[in-house]
Amino acid sequence: MRTRILTAALHQMNTHGIKFTTVDLARDLGVSKRAIYEHFPSKNLLLGAVVETILADLKQQISGIVQDESLDTVAKLKALMLFNPKALGPVNVRVIDDVKRYLPEEYAKFDACFEERWGMLEEVIKQGVQEGYLANVDMLILRRIYMGTIDQLIDDQFLNQNNTTFKNAMSKATEILIWGLMPREGQKPKECLHPTKPE
Repeated sequence: MRTRILTAALHQMNTHGIKFTTVDLARDLGVSKRAIYEHFPSKNLLLGAVVETILADLKQQISGIVQDESLDTVAKLKALMLFNPKALGPVNVRVIDDVKRYLPEEYAKFDACFEERWGMLEEVIKQGVQEGYLANVDMLILRRIYMGTIDQLIDDQFLNQNNTTFKNAMSKATEILIWGLMPREGQKPKECLHPTKPE
């Protein structure tokens, strides 16, 4: 029952934000409010449990990606940049925005998870540099670009105006972050208009 409540609560959060009522939640579940309170004495405890479940899932995914020997370095890098919560279902960007705005203590836990993910990303990038797959770049600048990309794409208005989802937008951004503006396989670059001067 606990998992059912958490899953239904996330659905409410995706649809109505964290301002949903326990009456609506009980109606969705087909149970009484009392049945919900038996597991979660307050709405804040319920919201906290949703966040904790999402974060536990994300941390498990991070560990699984890093330890997956079937993935090469670049595949691990892309997987770490693109993974999404799965335990209770997809998470709308509205949920993250609402948690950031109204539940700063809970959002701090997301921040800690993002820091952990960046630490893993940095290790994978360094490995890719050693293997010759990736360029040796300024990690501080790359981190700012990556985190800034996430901040800019977690924007319902932008996503709605461009008829896309955060997942799709982040997937495209990840391709740019990894490969830059260089042509992909099968695309031949034009000659540089301003070739470098010979030494």
